[in-house]
Amino acid sequence: MQTIQILDIKPFMQLLFQTNQLDTYEFVSANLKTDMSYTLDGHLNLDFFEEEERLMLHEEHSPFIFWKFAKEKIFQLIKGKKTPSLLKIVLKLSPAATEQLLQDTRSSLTKHDIDGMFINILFQDHALSVICGISYKIFTMEKHLEQEFTTTIVSLFRQNHITIQQ
Repeated sequence: MQTIQILDIKPFMQLLFQTNQLDTYEFVSANLKTDMSYTLDGHLNLDFFEEEERLMLHEEHSPFIFWKFAKEKIFQLIKGKKTPSLLKIVLKLSPAATEQLLQDTRSSLTKHDIDGMFINILFQDHALSVICGISYKIFTMEKHLEQEFTTTIVSLFRQNHITIQQ
């Protein structure tokens, strides 16, 4: 698990809410405080959707909705003249992207060994940090995969001209 301090908050928020670069991540949860507190759960409510919509939303058979479908709703809750006093968003790398990263890094681990690769975004007290981490289903001493995942996230920030501190 590695914490990355985001020094350029506005470009990061643009990356998060106004680009499609994180759209394939799964939205796990969010907590935010503005004029009141909100707790959002990213689990799909499949009964809400028509069959065609279900297939599109549930293409990887994940229990979570993709970030591209949740971000506008969350943005509507936080936009305004005042910044939220708290914003915590948890995103999860999709199963397909997790498998791809495992292959790219030539990891000895398999998709069955990993519960998820997460990005925890926390804005609080006018400071923004991102914590990258992996939840394993097994005990492992291997840290290479976690380092590669963090490197991928750091590269994304740098490509978008976001100043960070590790």
